[in-house]
Amino acid sequence: MLKKLLLFAWIGSVVLFTSSCEGPEGPQGEVGPQGVAGPAGPAGPAGEDGTGGGGAGSIIAFMGEIETDTAGHLVVGDTAFFAEFTDDEIASVEKGAFQVYIKDDGAYFPIPGHVLFEDEAISYSYYYVVDGNGLFFPIFRTSNAKVKKRKFEEIRVLVMPALNLEKVNSDINWKDYNEAVKALGLSEADVKVIKKK
Repeated sequence: MLKKLLLFAWIGSVVLFTSSCEGPEGPQGEVGPQGVAGPAGPAGPAGEDGTGGGGAGSIIAFMGEIETDTAGHLVVGDTAFFAEFTDDEIASVEKGAFQVYIKDDGAYFPIPGHVLFEDEAISYSYYYVVDGNGLFFPIFRTSNAKVKKRKFEEIRVLVMPALNLEKVNSDINWKDYNEAVKALGLSEADVKVIKKK
């Protein structure tokens, strides 16, 4: 029994001595060397393709119902076409490419080329002019015609800025307006309406 009491007394004094010996906390030690980097995590999913807009993307320009002069020529365009474009965007359009379509009797005809009317086929061509904020397309007759003055349902111009030309597929069928628009990823939402004044 005495041995048990002495054992308990000894344990109690050790606990009391240990708890009374705690001093103030010492300063923090130096930072150790950096550990080895862990393995890289898995790659995330690919993002969706972006869409161009404004001056950076291809545009379909629409000019309402239009009539040529008595020589078979006309000019379509807009003095404020580039009003919201930056100088770089204007330069990209000016150095880009265009495809013009004349619509008659519900069909789009690419020019340079022939437009088929009910009574004859007439050949037309065009060039473009950038003047300040304006973009213009003089369209002129390049073949003989029985009826020189003609009315078109509309004229559409696909505008492909130089910045986007590398994305344009060389296999696009430019003779078919709908195929060309689809290949460029355009829709009616991309139509910029320009009416003849």
